[in-house]
Amino acid sequence: MEHKIIDKSPMQIMGISIRTTNENAKAAQDLPPFWGRFFSEQIQAQIPYQKTGEVIGLYCEYESDHTKPYTVVAGCEVTVAGDAAEGMVVKHLPESKYAVFEISGPFPQTLMDAWQWIWQSDLKRTYTGDFELYQIGFDAEENTDIHIYIAVE
Repeated sequence: MEHKIIDKSPMQIMGISIRTTNENAKAAQDLPPFWGRFFSEQIQAQIPYQKTGEVIGLYCEYESDHTKPYTVVAGCEVTVAGDAAEGMVVKHLPESKYAVFEISGPFPQTLMDAWQWIWQSDLKRTYTGDFELYQIGFDAEENTDIHIYIAVE
């Protein structure tokens, strides 16, 4: 799968979080209602100091690798980490090198296919934090452009 390698400055992500795992397809059960909550409760509108207004799905706090439990944060990059609303978290990503995949196609199947490829790839992942970037104007029916950032050595 085509990708480019970039260096990215540290980031702060604010949003809601859930702990899940890919074992026994638990993430496939947990994540749709989790993202449903993000949109139905208009979480993005409650996040102050948004840097760009783009939505981020952050995968962090890996217990080991993608086969063990990890934390998912649905939120936004922020310029100031303070003033998190009740029930929200702030996660800090270090400066890192990322393999960036730009995907587009039927949602969510194209996204799931990309993750399957990433999990089976020989990328030298660091598991310091990976994320999906949903650009402004993302629409699951029409504009399905998503960028996936995978932290690599």
